[in-house]
Amino acid sequence: MGRALDRFRSVLRERSLKMSKVRESIARTALSYDGHFSVDELRDVLQKSGVHDAHVATVYRALPLLVEAGLIQPALVSKGDGQRYEAAFEREHHDHLVCTSCGRVVEYQSETLEALQREIARRYDFELDNHVHELRGRCKDCRRAGSRSGHA
Repeated sequence: MGRALDRFRSVLRERSLKMSKVRESIARTALSYDGHFSVDELRDVLQKSGVHDAHVATVYRALPLLVEAGLIQPALVSKGDGQRYEAAFEREHHDHLVCTSCGRVVEYQSETLEALQREIARRYDFELDNHVHELRGRCKDCRRAGSRSGHA
């Protein structure tokens, strides 16, 4: 966590901002969050842990700084309630399978897919900065439940 917070401090310094107690709490909570989170979910965890100065606007302002520092990344696993994020610092890149029925999210890694992306980028003379893949469908449990109720 220390290296991540050092990187965050560096980004803040570059922008002539200070590491406030609230910003540090937001960073620590985002880095330790298990799974994907929305602004509201992150704020709720902060409030429950006693960080009462972590208002929605404060969290919204901090998230782009955390993304810039590479501590978190946007995730396309939206459940209809806006942008979601996940911890990214020193984590291997991964993509997502999302069940459109129950919202279950499965993280996966595919070197074959990564290599194909690099080849496509080279073919069109693109330099990739990042990417996000989300495959949407219905998980096995939801398909089974649908077939039991007469739906395909």
